[in-house]
Amino acid sequence: MIERCRPPVLRAGLAVVFGLLVLAVADGSHAQPRAGSAEIARLTGQVEVLKKGQTQWAPAAVGAKLVAGDEIRAPAGASAELALPDGSTLFVAENSRLVVSKLEFDAQEQTRLAAFHLVVGRVRAVVSRAAVSLVRARQSNFVISTPTAVAAARGTDFEVFYNWLKKLMQVGVFAKGPRQVPGVVTCESFENRFSKATVGQGLGVLAGAKGCGPPVKIEDLDDPNIGTSQNPIAPGPAFSEPITVPPFFELPGIVTGPPVAFSPLSDVPSTIGLDTLSQPTNP
Repeated sequence: MIERCRPPVLRAGLAVVFGLLVLAVADGSHAQPRAGSAEIARLTGQVEVLKKGQTQWAPAAVGAKLVAGDEIRAPAGASAELALPDGSTLFVAENSRLVVSKLEFDAQEQTRLAAFHLVVGRVRAVVSRAAVSLVRARQSNFVISTPTAVAAARGTDFEVFYNWLKKLMQVGVFAKGPRQVPGVVTCESFENRFSKATVGQGLGVLAGAKGCGPPVKIEDLDDPNIGTSQNPIAPGPAFSEPITVPPFFELPGIVTGPPVAFSPLSDVPSTIGLDTLSQPTNP
């Protein structure tokens, strides 16, 4: 009876309001970023993980998932390969400790937002290409930070090495195959924000107390182990002690807000290893 007494205009107005509310709710739920995870694809040696909120490291296992706030470390002779939901791959070398700072992924919308913090050691990444609009804007949605600087990648194959003894970060960008779109890595320093450097394929850069230096040929970097699985420098106290990870939204060079679109590279190998011209080192 109440419904019959309502004027047609009022009933139509209520229908419109209800429809707008439904759209608003749907749009709000659609806009919510979705947490992603990095899956441990391969292991060598006694790799360990530290889950967010925990204090005890535990043995890593193939198939385990790492989410934002989780950590992974590989002692001498060990290594780990992480598969990301966007098709990107991370390889954690020996004597290294890596934190998942932020990882969001939406398979339906093909979007991602990824930030990792390399506490000490070496990590190599093959990153799915970002959207063309992102590249044109010279922005990134995939970064690896260290205590010294930040490497923001726009779809490429690159390596980050942090030498805690010298307080020095090294970034090397490797050449891509003929069918792959070349990308770049931007180096931005926490010490000197005016020393930003753009590193193309075949080039590298060092970042220390004075900021990011000029790009040089990758073979001219002061690191005989670049492009290999070797990292003979013991990780020191940072391998075990509590650390402070920079908030991802304060990292220079990364896109903040909702994740942005990426384009997976179909010919990126599912496993990489650190030896540029060899098979993966993991069995």
